[in-house]
Amino acid sequence: QRGGLTCFSQTCFADYWSDLLSMAEDDSQAAPISIDPYKFSHRMALGKCLIEHTGGEAVWGGRLSSSSKHWYYGYLAQLDWQRRSGRLQDPRTWNAQRDVQTAADSSKALSSFCNDDRISKSSWWGYMNLNFSVAVYCGASQAGLVPTIELSDPSVLQDLGFQECVEHWKKFWSTHHQDFIKAVVAASDQHVGDAAAATKKAALTTLYKHLWNTHTDVIVSGLAHAKELGQLLPREDRNAGLGWCKMVELLSAMSWTLLSLDNLSEFGIGYLPTVRLAGTETVDWIQDHRPKEYVTITNLTKLKDASPDAMKQICRFWSRVTNWDFQRESMPLTVDVLSHGNGLRKALALGRVLGLAMAPQSLVEAGLWVGFLSIAVAVGSALHNQTSL
Repeated sequence: QRGGLTCFSQTCFADYWSDLLSMAEDDSQAAPISIDPYKFSHRMALGKCLIEHTGGEAVWGGRLSSSSKHWYYGYLAQLDWQRRSGRLQDPRTWNAQRDVQTAADSSKALSSFCNDDRISKSSWWGYMNLNFSVAVYCGASQAGLVPTIELSDPSVLQDLGFQECVEHWKKFWSTHHQDFIKAVVAASDQHVGDAAAATKKAALTTLYKHLWNTHTDVIVSGLAHAKELGQLLPREDRNAGLGWCKMVELLSAMSWTLLSLDNLSEFGIGYLPTVRLAGTETVDWIQDHRPKEYVTITNLTKLKDASPDAMKQICRFWSRVTNWDFQRESMPLTVDVLSHGNGLRKALALGRVLGLAMAPQSLVEAGLWVGFLSIAVAVGSALHNQTSL
């Protein structure tokens, strides 16, 4: 949650990464590997294969591993959180009193709430993640980037929402992601030093822009076909989940480019609720024992309730703030201070982002500002002279 990790062995993936099902194609004539879409470990194996087959060390090599700059680690971290917090289980089996007792009996550190490998077909979170794990892989497979697979549960292939999401991801992989790879390779061949770094950074920003657009399309398709599953969730967790879905609008507005394992290890994934919200008793317990997670719950619920007009205004504000590169790169710290800092730090951070939002960001805006200031000075001078008379 907090970040500050310095090696892969400290990450949430370390316990099982080396034991995941191998997806390597040693024999081109071999039958496709069978994948159970309702197993956590199989979804993780698909993600690991995606990371290993969509760019390589030359593109994604980083501080923690040969692929630790890959954006897909952010999605795998979400899957890990959903499992650890028990959200991939059947919500009809959740019990607030029992969950609170389980959380209280575990260590105060963020130990796993649930280690079950099975993902319930009745889990709303599990269905939504299906479209960010299995569908994303199938889209990459259809784009010719990863080995083909066979799903052990063919009913998934008949799901209209899943089919739509595969098409969304296929388009992303075959166009935007390929364009990014080509741009990075060309930058390495044609430029050196700062010029190459600047070209790669611009290409990555463009890639994330298309990623958030695709993510939005996947959320829309998933929600349209998950309404019945959503009704199975306790109201508190459903509200948080729907707010979680709206987060993509903010991430897109902020041009968020910090999903890599290197970034997550440095900044953390945020204080997501480590216990599923089985009722008001769970929320009350989190408020008393994990207050930073309670702030996240409150913010997600507010996002869920925000009107379309309000979301547009919020997104417009953060888009202006993060139009400055230095601020966009420091957004994890800014968000943390605004959410969890003391009064003074919050005031300073708020003043900073307000100033950046109001600062002119084009020659036209600069001209308008100068005009407004000139008028203000003229009016002030006139009032002063009139008062003197």
